[in-house]
Amino acid sequence: MEVYIFKHDYVYEILVCTSDLVVIGVYMEKSTSMDTLEARILEFLVEYGERAYAVLRAALDSYLSSKETNVFRLGDFSYREIVARLKSWGISYNPSMLLRILERDYGVIETSYKSNTQHWWKFVNVRAVISALEHYVSRGEPVENNKTEMPEDIEIALLATQIASLNPFELYDKLRKLAKKDKLTKADMLFLRKIAFNEIELITSILRRAENIGYESDEIDILKSILSLAYTLSKKLLTTSRLEVSARNNIVNLANSGSLRMDKINKKNLL
Repeated sequence: MEVYIFKHDYVYEILVCTSDLVVIGVYMEKSTSMDTLEARILEFLVEYGERAYAVLRAALDSYLSSKETNVFRLGDFSYREIVARLKSWGISYNPSMLLRILERDYGVIETSYKSNTQHWWKFVNVRAVISALEHYVSRGEPVENNKTEMPEDIEIALLATQIASLNPFELYDKLRKLAKKDKLTKADMLFLRKIAFNEIELITSILRRAENIGYESDEIDILKSILSLAYTLSKKLLTTSRLEVSARNNIVNLANSGSLRMDKINKKNLL
């Protein structure tokens, strides 16, 4: 038996190999140190900005509100609660990606319950979350936490900047909602036409360059998802357009054949 352990940021990936079996496990490094957790949270907030703050604040508010009741809960907060709070603040945003990053990459939260219809998490250390949010709002975090290290490859820095300028999470959320529609409106079609020659073209260029230099990240994954959704919607548009053209041609053919002419109809049958 051989055991391999790989560490990525705050996550350990463990591989146990035997002659006929490979077992893969993931272990999230946890620390009760207030300073360590707070540093991770501040890193997350600096990296992902105001949306990260909104999602984490919504999670914390849900937790604090629950303390005022004695109702049994499956965790400190749920996905539905976060979405509801964001909407109450006028923010239409899918927090799934940032929650996954918080759990997988930073070890700030962990899943307490998950089913087909619900997802609940709990904080590893809620005091660290409160402290980090207070520091972020007051900009009282240490100077070194305000700085993001410059990648050694300037092409990666350029790609990251261009990706951020596209606001990919919002675009992904918009396309995801369109993909769920049974029928697209004219406004939806105009929106798709606009992004096809702007954002989608830029995304394609970014993905090609990222592939050439071997650059991978969560942001690259979301760009791939956007491109996949756009392609799915394009197929839906083509199908709709083909059916509309076919229907119009059938009507024209019927009209030309005289099938729709009133003088071909026995008026007595109408009496």
